[in-house]
Amino acid sequence: MTQIQPYCARSRRAAAGPFARFVRLPTLWLVIVWLLAQAWSMPVHADTLTFTSTGASTATDAVPGVSALATAALPPRLAARTAAAAGPSEKELREMFYRAVQAAAERSPQVQRALAEHEAAEADVDEAKGQRWPQVDLGTQSKAARFGSGADGESPSSSGINMNVTTPIYDWGRISKTIESRRHLSKAASSGIEAELEASAYDVTTTMVELGKQRIIIDISQQFVDRMDELVRMLAGIVAVDKGRASELTQAKARLLQAQAARDTAQTRARDAEINLRKLVGERPLLIPRTREWNIRLANLDNLLARTEDHPTIHQAKARTESAELQAQVVRSSSLPQLNWVISKTTADDALGREQPWQTSLAVTWGAFRGGSARASERAALQRAEASRQETEQQRLDLEYRVRTADHDARTLLERAELYRDLTVESERIRLAFYEQWYHLGKRTLLDVLIAENDHYGNQVSEITNRFDGYQAIFRQYAGAGVLAGWLRGSQP
Repeated sequence: MTQIQPYCARSRRAAAGPFARFVRLPTLWLVIVWLLAQAWSMPVHADTLTFTSTGASTATDAVPGVSALATAALPPRLAARTAAAAGPSEKELREMFYRAVQAAAERSPQVQRALAEHEAAEADVDEAKGQRWPQVDLGTQSKAARFGSGADGESPSSSGINMNVTTPIYDWGRISKTIESRRHLSKAASSGIEAELEASAYDVTTTMVELGKQRIIIDISQQFVDRMDELVRMLAGIVAVDKGRASELTQAKARLLQAQAARDTAQTRARDAEINLRKLVGERPLLIPRTREWNIRLANLDNLLARTEDHPTIHQAKARTESAELQAQVVRSSSLPQLNWVISKTTADDALGREQPWQTSLAVTWGAFRGGSARASERAALQRAEASRQETEQQRLDLEYRVRTADHDARTLLERAELYRDLTVESERIRLAFYEQWYHLGKRTLLDVLIAENDHYGNQVSEITNRFDGYQAIFRQYAGAGVLAGWLRGSQP
């Protein structure tokens, strides 16, 4: 202890030397403390994320113009749109689409084929169940004709009816596994019906959206044609007085022909959609809103990703996998000894003319050697099960990324539609301004006016195209999760 204390004392004196001199400067020390206190109490900047109420309100106020819908990870322009669009509500649109889907399901050959395959699978289950019961075989043969050496004697017996009753006693589970295998195939066929219904629903809804889009584009194109026709008639009157402006009339006529070609193209596409829709639903009239915007909300990506596991094609592939695994066990059981109870009777008399008695016995049958065919069949069944399992994984991966891609497309397309919507408003102002400057002030050329008119028309078409393609992406998203029909029916959120 006596050795440690001097060392500590020396250390304290050495360390306290400069510090003691620093303490002797009270004014400088107070200034430093005041600066530290000011820095500690400085308010948080607006772009700093904190968990305090003040920091949260500051960060929120720093992003003006974004509604509460931004918390749902919506794109900025979509989040800013809170008002519902004019026209039918989303519930009414669902009902409208679902009626068309029902009409298509009633006449779809694919759905009818899936129903027939399900009935066949159910019959296969009944056929396998029938193997549990005694198997009764009846047969007869003519009296045997004898020839060759020793054929002079009489036939040992007369012809008659032979009956053979075979009841399986123990077969290593062959029949029960066959029944279970075919039950899984029946489940796969039932899932196939749901898959066909989903595919039919997607075809109908997307065709209706395409028809609605082309009809609106026809209306926009007709307005463009009317506008170009108005300019042509106006310039025709001007050229009648001023021959020097004939080139402007030629330019206007060229734009008029382009507008008419665009309108005819939209009419052709609408006609194709009508023909395709008629093929799907028949001659039944369908109501399709003719508004530029529909009340169809974006889907919940996480919810749909969780539902992909219940997609009908996933259930179908899983059922086929389980059926193939059971079929491998059936093949293995068939290669083992089979124990049967046999009862036989014949109405033919023996050589002495006596009636033959009933006979019963236990029979064991065993294919002891088949050249390795039994093991090969078992390996083939196991590999089919593995192939079906891999198919299930691939379908699960495809459906997941189909939903993700459709969600990305829907958000991107609808956001782009909002951009073109804003751009249409500005191009409308430019179009009117250029026309006024050309017609009244002469500060613009006719080419400037025609370009402004064409840009305005192109922006309108781009808005409608992107918006309705976004609606189709939403339907593709629900179809990828296997809940499109349920969503239209209202049973799915």
